[in-house]
Amino acid sequence: MNCILLRKISILSLAFFLAGSAATHAEVYVGARYGAGLSMMFFSPHQNEKKGITPLNAAIAFRYCNSEAQDYERYMNLMIELAYGMRGYSMETRPIVSSDTTAGATATRTSHVLELPLVMQAHIPLYKNFKLLVTGVAYGAYYLKNTQKYEVGGQRVKETFSYDNFNGFEYGVGGGLGFGLSMGKTDFAIDARYTASMSYLYKPTATQTRFLYESMPMQVIISFSVMRKIF
Repeated sequence: MNCILLRKISILSLAFFLAGSAATHAEVYVGARYGAGLSMMFFSPHQNEKKGITPLNAAIAFRYCNSEAQDYERYMNLMIELAYGMRGYSMETRPIVSSDTTAGATATRTSHVLELPLVMQAHIPLYKNFKLLVTGVAYGAYYLKNTQKYEVGGQRVKETFSYDNFNGFEYGVGGGLGFGLSMGKTDFAIDARYTASMSYLYKPTATQTRFLYESMPMQVIISFSVMRKIF
């Protein structure tokens, strides 16, 4: 009985020691990121879709690393972001529906999106305080508001839309490269990321008024970020 109790105490002591050691070397940063770029929707079959501008992609970010870890682990940084962005693209509206007065018109669509990216980023030393940043991303996104503009009958129309086959949610993965600069407790970085959805934004549909198609969003964002070490 005493042996079992001593073994449990030893295991608990080791666990607390390892947790305390990890906490001692843990570095936590908080900061912000701002970016812009291009967004795209891939349809199959194609709807003559074209790229759109992403004028805003901003985030609050938290970063964790352990500079005292062994080997490559000391270069790895885990980040979580809460981001708000805009996405846009243009496409032909329901080109196969002959009774639709907007058939064949080009609609420009803009979406306001709330994103939650989970980021693994390697900080590889280059020269003095400069670093190469290699980024991997997994994200989820929720569409808050969608608007579209098109011209029909000589009139320009701007409206919000929410179709019955619109999922309004997506998830995907991505990656990127960048450069960082450390100055004391403050880090500056500029990086480019490419993300691609692994889900359909519109549910595949086959009816008399709508054709079956795939719809997968993609985007390229160039961002500038500032992170401050808090402990």
